[in-house]
Amino acid sequence: MVLPQQNAGLMEADGSASFIRKLQLSVSDGLPHAAPVPELSTQEHELVKSVFQVLQGFDTVLLYWDKTAPGYCEKAGVYVSHLSQTSLRAVLKPFLFAATCLKQVELFVGRVRSCGHGTPTLSAFASSVDSWLMRLRKAALKEEEQLFLSVDRTITLLGLTDSTSSLCSGAEHLYQVVQGAVPDAFWNSGAQMASSEVAVHVVNHLFKKLNEVCLVEDGEGEPYHMLLVIFAGTLLPYLQCLDSWLYDGILDDPYEEVLKEDIF
Repeated sequence: MVLPQQNAGLMEADGSASFIRKLQLSVSDGLPHAAPVPELSTQEHELVKSVFQVLQGFDTVLLYWDKTAPGYCEKAGVYVSHLSQTSLRAVLKPFLFAATCLKQVELFVGRVRSCGHGTPTLSAFASSVDSWLMRLRKAALKEEEQLFLSVDRTITLLGLTDSTSSLCSGAEHLYQVVQGAVPDAFWNSGAQMASSEVAVHVVNHLFKKLNEVCLVEDGEGEPYHMLLVIFAGTLLPYLQCLDSWLYDGILDDPYEEVLKEDIF
């Protein structure tokens, strides 16, 4: 009996497929689910779009806010053809961290505004922080528009690292500003804590941050400028009260943040 001869190209293809399969199984230890799922494959420019979306506070199919973490995470198993999942996670990590910082700031502002017993200084601080948050997110939107309107630029995650380095750094610095800005007792005791105590804590916190940044950056750079703007905005209730008192003779201080009643 003469066996039919196989085409040489077909034999080579079968041999190659067999070798690749054996190599894959040797790495995955025979687990069939270790191979990437085709449905989870995506393009790098789609991930770049998702990065910009989470930096602006939105969820996407590929990147989403995990309340249990809490933080932004990538969809489980998502991959691109030219990067391993480990490499992809490493590249995405700084973007997800920056987006998480901005989201945490957003949640802080919302918590202050919804607590029902806010004080003028704390409310002014939250408004100043929110304004800077919007500034950073608008910068992300502007960078996204410039990147995707350009027809000559190759859109990659590594390229995004350079163009958004200042934005990611600003997100981290802003998050550090709100950390510890409000005493824990305020959230726990609510209206039982005097408004003047909260105001003093917030202003002292910002003043210490200013000193820290000034020592490191000698009063220059974006973090110092950000702190100055937030500090000035936080002092606005004090300035308004003093202006009314000095120029109009009216002491409008219902929360007793400027002057305590027992000093008269």
